[in-house]
Amino acid sequence: MLGHLRPWLEAAYFFSGIVVAIAVAFGLKQIGLLKKDIRVRNERAAKEKAIEYASRYLCDYVRLQGVFFDAREGEKLGPYSGPIGDFTRDSIPRSVQGLETVMKRYGIHSWLPAMNELEAISAAFTSGVADEATGFKIIGRSFCGTVQDHYDLIAWSRHKAHNPQGYWNNIVQLYKMWSPRLEESELRQAKEFLENRIAGIASHTTGISAIGTE
Repeated sequence: MLGHLRPWLEAAYFFSGIVVAIAVAFGLKQIGLLKKDIRVRNERAAKEKAIEYASRYLCDYVRLQGVFFDAREGEKLGPYSGPIGDFTRDSIPRSVQGLETVMKRYGIHSWLPAMNELEAISAAFTSGVADEATGFKIIGRSFCGTVQDHYDLIAWSRHKAHNPQGYWNNIVQLYKMWSPRLEESELRQAKEFLENRIAGIASHTTGISAIGTE
């Protein structure tokens, strides 16, 4: 009797292997789809967070910055106008921004709440909670400009360039990430503008053929 059943058993074993292979392939495909769905969801969540923190910058930070700006103007003090260095106290050139001016600006305490807000916003981007590429498109230029305007206040609070416990590390880290990108973008735009101008000039320029070559 086993002899009669043997072909059927072999066939069942063969087909069970096929079923298992199909099940494994289907399972792997489902896992791949699940991973893709998770990645898409995470990317979307990060972009949504970027918009949220960019809005926070444009509303909360700008409002706090306005308080400091008014106080600064009342003292007849402008923004920092010196070069951008390594964000340490020693990098502030005394010849460009005198110690007395730095201390006057530093003494207007309304800059601190604004800087705390900017640090929290920067941390969202440097930690990966918010998508920094999306954030750069929204506030990159404004962020880099405001860091440059407040360079002396940030640098005066930092004694060492690579101190993980130093003040405003997230602001500094994000600036160092976005500033070169902003400069590259501006150079590309300038290059495109010049190329378009050159092309326009060339299209309106005609030469004079030599006699007998026409």
